Amino acid sequence: MTTTFDIECCLSDEARQRAEPGTMVSASGAPEDIVADLLVGQPANEALPLEQMVEAARNALPENYPALLYGRRKGSLELVDVVREKLRVFEGLEVDRDQIIITNGSGQAIDMVLRTFVNRDQIIALDHASFGALFVRRVSDHGAHVDWDADGPRVDALDELFATREPAVFYTIPTFQNPMGTTITRERRLEVLEVCHRHGVPVFEDDAYYELHYDGERPPSLYELDGGTGLVTRAGTFSKILGAGIRLGWILTSPALADRILPLKTDGGTSPFSSALASEFMREHMEEQIARLQDVYRERRDIMLAALEQHIGDLATWVRPNGGFFFWLTLRRPELLDDVIQRCERAGVLVRSGAIFRVDSNGLGAIRLAFSHAPHDQLRTGVEVLGREIRASIAANP
Repeated sequence: MTTTFDIECCLSDEARQRAEPGTMVSASGAPEDIVADLLVGQPANEALPLEQMVEAARNALPENYPALLYGRRKGSLELVDVVREKLRVFEGLEVDRDQIIITNGSGQAIDMVLRTFVNRDQIIALDHASFGALFVRRVSDHGAHVDWDADGPRVDALDELFATREPAVFYTIPTFQNPMGTTITRERRLEVLEVCHRHGVPVFEDDAYYELHYDGERPPSLYELDGGTGLVTRAGTFSKILGAGIRLGWILTSPALADRILPLKTDGGTSPFSSALASEFMREHMEEQIARLQDVYRERRDIMLAALEQHIGDLATWVRPNGGFFFWLTLRRPELLDDVIQRCERAGVLVRSGAIFRVDSNGLGAIRLAFSHAPHDQLRTGVEVLGREIRASIAANP
């Protein structure tokens, strides 16, 4: 049997148990004999700006000795200013240097912020299904998922959870959500903020996909809508713009909270080398690179959408994402989830069970499909095989 790898953070426990000795894996962590790898939430090869990064290195490094020395604990001031400029250009936000911490990818940002707010015995509230479940398990013994409807987290569910279980923080991915692909509407964002203010629950906004907007409405961030009250802390990343290997993320918060978070940063200073390259690249190519990424991923989104309509039809439901990397399929027969995934693996198609995105490992009868990395032919073939295996599972389990 082929193996499934949690390529976004680490090998999942399930994959470790199933791994066969001697299995050859690709650079993405997936078996080399696969038909379609729809697991991977990382950039497409053609989206990686290799030539421009070589140019950035030539321009940034010849006399930049600090790039090869230890760095500033809060991160390179050059890169801090790049984040500030990105927020100004794309969102109209004006923020100060002391509000930003550069991190070793958004993973470190998420871990640091959650550890600042939460101890092992406290509850973390998070979305109905969430990439953050991977981090919640490391930080706390208690996670509570909030049901979503078409507009975002249900306000009545938030109100009840906050009143009865008193979570230490609400972690949410409001824009092009991972794994669900959905986006919280502007009106619902305001309602969520009102509930959080009323109960005194801080919000941690993970916005890894904010720039990857393909069409439709992209509402203002929760941070912007909150107006600088200090309730919302926000995280972002360069992984989706420059490539996951750049390992650069950032935290935006109040100066006071930044001072509380910083002692948890034990890396001795995020790589000055990567920061110098990213700073040079973003100063020269930021807007054109993001526009190019939008074109690349919009096309991939549309290819997968057409394949879903052709091969899945009424076997599952899904929402057309306006940005990000993912489709979230909910099977009409949710009890067949594990059987469908195993059948796909045997057929050489790797898809992600919804179970990994829940702290209770409830799969919700859902499958996440990543359209960001696999070649176009794999997107089409993978969805075709998935549809075939769903039908086979239904026939075997009438």
